[in-house]
Amino acid sequence: MKKFWFTAVAALAVLAFVGTADAAGDAAAGAKKARSCAGCHGKKGEGKKKNPPLAGMEEATFVKAIDDYKSGAKKNKMMKKFAKKLNDGDIANLAAYYHALK
Repeated sequence: MKKFWFTAVAALAVLAFVGTADAAGDAAAGAKKARSCAGCHGKKGEGKKKNPPLAGMEEATFVKAIDDYKSGAKKNKMMKKFAKKLNDGDIANLAAYYHALK
């Protein structure tokens, strides 16, 4: 019985690790995708004019903001247009990229 529980706990630990690894974005891929954001948010996410900086933003904050633009919870026609084009992987990659620009 102990062997079963040890195996079950080990399997869950592996699955938890894999799930965490999948949730993390790829900053290099995000850098490529961020080119379309640079016109309004700056080449390094520093922000431009009335557009907020993205550099150093917590990943969860970035993801929530983009999801809110996609759903309409946050109102901005331009951001909704861009956000709708992003899939979950794109959003995670952009979040990782901007977070890394601290």
